[in-house]
Amino acid sequence: MLSSDGVRARFIFALCFFFLSGSEMITGWMAALSGVAGTVELATALLRYSPLQELIQIFYRQQSKQSEPMQ
Repeated sequence: MLSSDGVRARFIFALCFFFLSGSEMITGWMAALSGVAGTVELATALLRYSPLQELIQIFYRQQSKQSEPMQ
């Protein structure tokens, strides 16, 4: 699982790739390749980050802190 910073970076890369091909800064097969790369980055960001998984980890950390004996 990626960290939230890694996911944000992948979203930014995906938007950059989509912007390059959508604004016609690049055309032809390079634009198609940029669109495919944007799709891959977006899918990777969505699949490797789960807010639910992050909440579960936070919950377990809080539980382990509460169960530690006081010294």
